[in-house]
Amino acid sequence: MRRRVMFLALATCLALAGCTSLPTSSSPAPFDVSARDGSGIQFSAEGPTDGADAATLVNDFLLACAAGPQDDYTTARLFLTAASARSWQPETEILVYDTDTAPSVSSGSENASEVDVTVSVLGVASIDASGVLTRVAASTVSRTFTLLREDGQWRINSPENMVLMSRAAFTASFSLANLYFPTNEGGDLVADPRWYPSRRLASHLLAGLVEGPRQSLESVTLNAIPAGTTVPSQGLDVTDGVARVELNAVMPGGEGARTSLAWELVRTLTQVADVSQVHVSLSGEVLDMQAVPAPPNYSLDTLVGAGSGGVGLVSSSAVTELNSVSDASNPTVSPVDSSLVAWSGSDGVYAQRGGTAVAFLPGRVPLGPSVDRFGWVWGSATASSVSVGGGVDGAFSVSVESESDGQIHAVRISPDGTRALVLRGSDATAWVGVVEREASGRPVAIRSLEQIPVEHGSVVDVSWTTSTGLVLAVRESGEEDQLVTMPLGGLPSNVSLPIRVASMSAGGSSSLVVITGTDAAGKEQVLIRSGALWQNVPDGLTSARYAG
Repeated sequence: MRRRVMFLALATCLALAGCTSLPTSSSPAPFDVSARDGSGIQFSAEGPTDGADAATLVNDFLLACAAGPQDDYTTARLFLTAASARSWQPETEILVYDTDTAPSVSSGSENASEVDVTVSVLGVASIDASGVLTRVAASTVSRTFTLLREDGQWRINSPENMVLMSRAAFTASFSLANLYFPTNEGGDLVADPRWYPSRRLASHLLAGLVEGPRQSLESVTLNAIPAGTTVPSQGLDVTDGVARVELNAVMPGGEGARTSLAWELVRTLTQVADVSQVHVSLSGEVLDMQAVPAPPNYSLDTLVGAGSGGVGLVSSSAVTELNSVSDASNPTVSPVDSSLVAWSGSDGVYAQRGGTAVAFLPGRVPLGPSVDRFGWVWGSATASSVSVGGGVDGAFSVSVESESDGQIHAVRISPDGTRALVLRGSDATAWVGVVEREASGRPVAIRSLEQIPVEHGSVVDVSWTTSTGLVLAVRESGEEDQLVTMPLGGLPSNVSLPIRVASMSAGGSSSLVVITGTDAAGKEQVLIRSGALWQNVPDGLTSARYAG
């Protein structure tokens, strides 16, 4: 079913789309909303109004850009000069601005044939042509449009190859989805987050897979799609829940390579709501899709605590002792083996499997160690390396790039083992890097670090919820500590924390969090969040962390 609703007041359309500010010098203009059942709301804007002044034309152009993903920017091009409409490439960059702050549109002094109009917004992120989002600290960004008279009407001439879009409009029209590529050792798939238009999402994902992973992931992934592959014009059809993929490519010769190809395509394309099965052929040869492996299972909700009774697994009402050590803090367990437990002691990090010691890493780690899926325990660090142990060779150093960014306070390895959250520096900033490993899984280095912007304050602790889900505890002077959650490559949201936090850890979702700290009266607290509620852990515990 298709519904078409005409809104006669621009205020209403802005409330729905979050696109831009109210024009101040024009009559009401219509804004159409159409939707199919089950497809969500789709927006479409009207073209330019005859006789519109320069500022109004630019305001309406912003509305058309917000609706652009629905009509491939056809309406937005109507606001451009004829030559510019042919050459403009809006998909090159999207500048996302804060929805709560309306754009400022100001027109310069005009003459009969030319005028400049400047738009200023509070920018929060940009998305490049490949769908990679880069967050920025909120700051005012200005763009100037030059308008010319064409057939007696103002039209925008030679705009930059980009569009301005509010966060609300952007998230209404674009989806954050992952391209999945096999790890070098083949034990899992690595997520490469991208933002693509929700319209024809499956086609965008397929094109992204053919293009390959972003550069920072090339050292830890393999693209199972053969080099030189192209997608024919009718290379993807989705009917009755089945995505039929046709690629111009040679069928891989090895069984392992064919399995990886099927796994990569199925895991990526079934993220689309109306795709439940994937059928693939390469240059007419059908790919066997029966051997697609199930993804690894990571048990991130295992909670382990430390206190006067030692280290133990925590349930809703009790603690099952694993070790009677008296000076332990901030323990954790492996995401795949709950018998492998590690904790911070007064002189270093200790690790045991089933009660048998497997590692000792000298050096204090106040925020606790991390244990990855390969069984490696990550302990104390300098500005350029992390001490790692758990094998027969004892402790060894894993290098970390960007030494100039300061002393490392904590390292958290993602469940799939391919990324590291690094907390470092005197201002306590958080970074995400890629973990390079040998074929055996032994870590070699953390590279390609990118800082996670926070609006204000310093980061107290960091955690993973999934291989692509991040949680940060953030402190701003004079304010309540905040719990900031975001998907990797996505946009953040935050809630206030009930105590002043000393450490934090998340389970398999951002609604399952444990925090250690002090309340307003200075009393030490260990609280578990389950949904929207905070509850005390069992008596006797002084710290607790989830797996990983």
